Amino acid sequence: MEATHTRRLRGGLGRFAATRRGAITIAAIAAALAGIVLLAFVSQYKDRVQGGTVEHAVLISNRLIPKGTSGAVVVSDGFFKAGTVQGENLEAGALSSAAALGGKVATRDIYPGQQITAADFASNADPLRGQLSGVQRAIDVPIDDAHGLVGEVRAGDSVDVLAGFNTASSTTGRGRPQLRTLMQDIRVLKAPDGAKATGNDTKDITVRVSADQAAQLAFASDAGRVWFILRPPVGAKNPHPSSVTLEALLAGAPTIEVGR
Repeated sequence: MEATHTRRLRGGLGRFAATRRGAITIAAIAAALAGIVLLAFVSQYKDRVQGGTVEHAVLISNRLIPKGTSGAVVVSDGFFKAGTVQGENLEAGALSSAAALGGKVATRDIYPGQQITAADFASNADPLRGQLSGVQRAIDVPIDDAHGLVGEVRAGDSVDVLAGFNTASSTTGRGRPQLRTLMQDIRVLKAPDGAKATGNDTKDITVRVSADQAAQLAFASDAGRVWFILRPPVGAKNPHPSSVTLEALLAGAPTIEVGR
């Protein structure tokens, strides 16, 4: 009896669906159901957004980034990793691309696990530390007007460094002046102002050298005299380092090329 009733019901629905009115009614019901599903999805998405469950791409420091570190070093040395955080944990201005670090310097210490934000880096925030990486060092050298081209040399220039000493002769015990090319193509990070020094006053010039060169330059400055020679801004060539002695200069002998 129940089976017969079911067959009659299905048959009636089939005949109803075959009519124009039935097709319209079924289409309307299907559209209504689709709308309900869409509303439920939108409502669920809004709840996720408001609840902070949407994830955002960020850069996360994986080691200490000291204040003054250049963005180029942060990228080249891998001071960060890519990660994601939920919206409720997203820091204001959090960076998602390392491209934003180009030409900038850290304005504060950034600790491991912290999100890297736009406020953490700025252009020219530390013009000294931002130009050092790896074995590079910055050193101040006291110079006078003539030896350091005071008023002529500027930050960003490249210079060669000559070192002069008055060594004692092993045979006569008398002084034996000698000058040699100590370094080539050294970047000036900070130059003294153009005001002329008075008397025996000196001014400091800050240059970027390697750790080994820093020791050599400090020794030469303390034990002898150093000269800073300005290089061409473009197309400068590096001749072989040379050495000049008093005997060779007075005899008109060619300058000795160091290492040859």
